[in-house]
Amino acid sequence: MKPKLILATLLASASLLAARADGEAWLWPVVGAEAGDGIIYKPQTYIDKQLNFADLFIAAPLDAEVVAPVDGKVTSTGIGYMESMTSSRGGSVDFDKDFDQSVKEFVEECGPRYKAKYVNHTIGLRTDDGRTVYIGGIKLARPFKTGETVSRGEKLGTVRYSYEAIEEPSIKISVSTPRGTVSDPMSPFGIESSFIPPEELKPVKELTAEQARDDINVLVDAFIDCYPSLDDLLPREELEAWRRKETEAITGTVAIADFMAIMDRGCALLHDSHVAYWPETTLTVPEYWDINIGRIGDGIKVWLANTGFEQYLNRTVTAVDGIPADSVLRHTARYVSGYDARVEDYAKFMQFARLNDLYLGNFPRAAADRSYTVTFDDGETLKVNSHIYKGEKVKFTPSLGKFSTVNRYNGRNFELKMLDDSTAYIGLATFQLDQVETERIRDFIIEHHHTPHLIFDVRNNGGGHDEVTKKLLSYCTDKPYAAVKGYGKVCRRGNFESFGNSRNYTAEMDDIFGEEYKAEEGRDGLYARGEASRILPDSAAHYSGKLYVLTNELSSSASTLFPAMVMRSHRGLIIGRETRTAYHYMTALKFADICLPNSRVTWRIPLVKCVFDETESPRVPYGRGVVPDIYVPLTYEEVAFTDGDAILNRALKAIADGEYLGENPFAEIDAAPTKSAPAWIWWVAGIVAIIAAATAIRKKITVVGPQPAVTACERR
Repeated sequence: MKPKLILATLLASASLLAARADGEAWLWPVVGAEAGDGIIYKPQTYIDKQLNFADLFIAAPLDAEVVAPVDGKVTSTGIGYMESMTSSRGGSVDFDKDFDQSVKEFVEECGPRYKAKYVNHTIGLRTDDGRTVYIGGIKLARPFKTGETVSRGEKLGTVRYSYEAIEEPSIKISVSTPRGTVSDPMSPFGIESSFIPPEELKPVKELTAEQARDDINVLVDAFIDCYPSLDDLLPREELEAWRRKETEAITGTVAIADFMAIMDRGCALLHDSHVAYWPETTLTVPEYWDINIGRIGDGIKVWLANTGFEQYLNRTVTAVDGIPADSVLRHTARYVSGYDARVEDYAKFMQFARLNDLYLGNFPRAAADRSYTVTFDDGETLKVNSHIYKGEKVKFTPSLGKFSTVNRYNGRNFELKMLDDSTAYIGLATFQLDQVETERIRDFIIEHHHTPHLIFDVRNNGGGHDEVTKKLLSYCTDKPYAAVKGYGKVCRRGNFESFGNSRNYTAEMDDIFGEEYKAEEGRDGLYARGEASRILPDSAAHYSGKLYVLTNELSSSASTLFPAMVMRSHRGLIIGRETRTAYHYMTALKFADICLPNSRVTWRIPLVKCVFDETESPRVPYGRGVVPDIYVPLTYEEVAFTDGDAILNRALKAIADGEYLGENPFAEIDAAPTKSAPAWIWWVAGIVAIIAAATAIRKKITVVGPQPAVTACERR
């Protein structure tokens, strides 16, 4: 027996033994069949000359009953079409329409190459151990809510057709690990498995000069090829100048850490909160300093201190290594990334949270041992030493636990409570809510419909689902929201050469956006415009009291759209700091994961420029985020939490003082005839996750212990 075959057999046997040892085998999903019956394709076999790496295809009679193989919580339902082993098209299920009508509309929207026979439903179930089993090729038996619990043996649907390369009726089983990677779909059923886990690639530690230059060129060419907001953010000449500078500076072997520094500089060129990148392996070495300095206001202060250095807290720093504080801030601002357009507060916050890193990584005269010397406003100097964290006990002052966990709820997605007899509070940590969670928020609003004040907190919220955003908006108003004029833009319909390096698209795909995108005379790219209905009050939950929305510099994507619509409709008071995502537009919706061939660094490049509102006014300067009505500047006291939650306290003061909306700055604009935003504009709220994706790799503040929840360039 060949070594690889022996290894595969051992792995399969080990998986089978593990499945039996862990507990009861999963129930075979096709009613009336025994475990293993009907398997037509299993992992490591070929379907139409395409490798089936990790899926299990089971043939069964048309309309045979399909049941849940294990207890689980519904994570998703969808309608879709499997085009190949690596590509599919899909969307959400409209349970108000019957299956045949949904299939007909799906085919009409996607085009004649799609055969109605192979359009099917998929459902995902998350098990108690964190795995998720996906069952496709079915017609769902009933409307399923995400978040509801389904019991082992409960009917899910009936057999349809799973894949256009398989002519007989069949279902498809896929399983993912809690981390989202592929898992064995066979051993959980107690049957011998052919699944072979993907081999772990040896991490790239260095690149040749040629390899490094090649990867830089692949990256720049990809942005030119498929990124529709490039010309809004960066002149082509400047991008090409950066390409020349970086490639010409490479003279020999490049360590992967040095190559990542090049990636950092490249990301900082583009002010886009949805541009993301991540290395194949984590490179950060745990590090801490005697003190941390950061931007507070227009200056630099000490905001964190190790034991023995507490006397320096809140001291003003006038120079770092002899460089004036204002020069340090001006220079490091060039290397802050991960925010949209001309947004200000996120960049300032990153200079607060990561100034040690930004300074030491980008000033050529910074010490090799990553120490630095500060000068205080009274002339005193202090050498600040860097330390590699090796597991020792390190105590910092102040404790940042309360500051870093604002609007965080120990694994829960939201908090519902009454702050006092007249003020209800909804703290929303994410818009990635399932239907059960969304209904709980609706019921809370219904219960407190007559409460005079409602605080809706979206601070430190990275975004989420479009339907959740629309529903929550509809719960918070008794009048229709403003009609806004927007559009979508893409570079072209398909055939992107850069997708030759994509993990999720292929260069041969000729239409990935749909027929709604059309050319417009005198303009580059393709545009989607159209009429759509406005967001209306929900029939049951339509809060009519005073609404206060709390935002900060980490409110992005959907948590920018939510306060944007509230502000644009003059529905409530925005309190806090400017959002991370721009008000007028974001580039999002669809993303190409471009893997650089040599370093294996993956960049997530957004493909659709989504314009929320073309209206420009002094209230919403172009390129800025949602700027609050009541601005609460970041202070040392807020970080130290000396007086509690500063932004929430300011909202409560506004309520106590009777502060609320003044004149509507958009009244004159709204009086003129306008068109509604196209319905697809709300799909952008489903990003995420950028936006909160489970695979996100975040570069944290390099301190040990409690840390503010910040990211740098959304490395995913």
